[in-house]
Amino acid sequence: MLIFNFFPLLVCAKQKNYLMKRLNLLLVVMLVSSHILMAGGLKTNLNQSAAWVRTLSRNASLDIDAVYFNPAGLAHMINGLHLSLSNQSIFQTRTITSDYQFLSPTPKTYQADLVAPIFPSIYAAYKMNKWTFSGGFNIIGGGGSADFETGIPDLEVPIASIPPMLAAMVGPQPAIDGYNMVSSFNGSSAYMGYQIGATYAINDMFSVAIGGRLVTANNNYEGYLTDVTLNVPAFGADPVTPGNYLRGVAAFLPPATPGYDQIVAGLLAGADVFDVQTADKYLKATQKGTGFTPIISLNIHPSDMFNLAVKYEHHTKLELTNDTEVDDVGMFPDGEKVRADLPGMFTVGAWVKPIEKLTISAGFNYFLDKSAYYGNVDATGEQINNETTIDDNGFTYSIALEYKLLDMLGVSAGFTSGNNGVNDAYQSNITQGFKTQTFGGGVFVDIGEKVTINAGVSFTSYDDYSQSKSYALAPSVLVPYTDTYGKKTTIFAIGVDFHL
Repeated sequence: MLIFNFFPLLVCAKQKNYLMKRLNLLLVVMLVSSHILMAGGLKTNLNQSAAWVRTLSRNASLDIDAVYFNPAGLAHMINGLHLSLSNQSIFQTRTITSDYQFLSPTPKTYQADLVAPIFPSIYAAYKMNKWTFSGGFNIIGGGGSADFETGIPDLEVPIASIPPMLAAMVGPQPAIDGYNMVSSFNGSSAYMGYQIGATYAINDMFSVAIGGRLVTANNNYEGYLTDVTLNVPAFGADPVTPGNYLRGVAAFLPPATPGYDQIVAGLLAGADVFDVQTADKYLKATQKGTGFTPIISLNIHPSDMFNLAVKYEHHTKLELTNDTEVDDVGMFPDGEKVRADLPGMFTVGAWVKPIEKLTISAGFNYFLDKSAYYGNVDATGEQINNETTIDDNGFTYSIALEYKLLDMLGVSAGFTSGNNGVNDAYQSNITQGFKTQTFGGGVFVDIGEKVTINAGVSFTSYDDYSQSKSYALAPSVLVPYTDTYGKKTTIFAIGVDFHL
């Protein structure tokens, strides 16, 4: 027996764009947040050499990767030309398990595999007595692509809620035996850094450096959400759209039904609403922009047994411009500018050599996240500053051991951990900031005095995080559920340093 409840239909008609706006917003958030984070802060990659992967602590480096980690430390290299080439292959897996009761199945686990097979770092330095001039290229943020083949709960929950919403309107018959949707989303992001600098040795103990990094950002977003249908056995084997479900109910309604004209009018109005809300949506857009990062550095080297280094990287303002080919979601206007900054960063590092063959290193990185502008959006799609979603600036700390087994062969191991300082408002199916623990290790081989080979692997685990949520089936009907997030990252690296 049909039981018609006109209140949900009236609410649906008055707010006919609610579901559509929610799905559009989720699509945009999914894409613009699908940047692979390698190792570091919320936006900043710290894994900038193969030597870092095998030690996880390079803030006080006096080797060629000091171009990035400790520019002032380049003063302690020998005169001549120094080059470094390295690559990392990075694999990250994200999982979300949701217990929303209308998902099929429940609970349901979603998985996204994020891959960056090529993640290069290139450095060069030329030392002439007290002066050293350097340059480098690295991927300072992003650097991979995210492919969400199975979707996410935030995208599927509104679709899974359609059957109970319709049941509240027309009653339990004709029964809906499941829902269908087709979605595919891919986002790639790369913040390329082109760095130059000059280092000056004040004396044997103190050296300073000044430089800068040009950052070019290129983000690509492509995706679609289509074919939202319902399985209704009473209507045959073929799935029907939510709108046609209501039209089918209207077609089979006996004209003798009390209030027939009003009921049919309500059903047809509701069908038109669902047609708009669940229409196919496509997006293909690119964002590009440039920014500049000033960098200063100080190195203190009182003896061959101890070194101390500090560095400050200024906040990088990045304004990206949309280049949009298709935008059914209406939230990537062609030519519009959006902010996507990189935060300022303060680093300190030190190492000691208690014996000739053993080096113990430690480092600390402090990210000035709260004062940056990441382009996060609120529930209406408006960009908001970081004060809303970040309680404290993020940080990481690290420790490493290196031991020279033979004249040409050494081994190393390291650990790094940190906290991003975000609050629950930052966490979502895509934007996540968790406590991390990373273990790394590897080898380094000196081939004479001219060539060093670095090889390493690191494993990062992230603390699981559970987020309590609710979905409004109707203004007075909230359905609670929990999403639980998990993540892990593996990095393989190899590099060669040349001293000419």
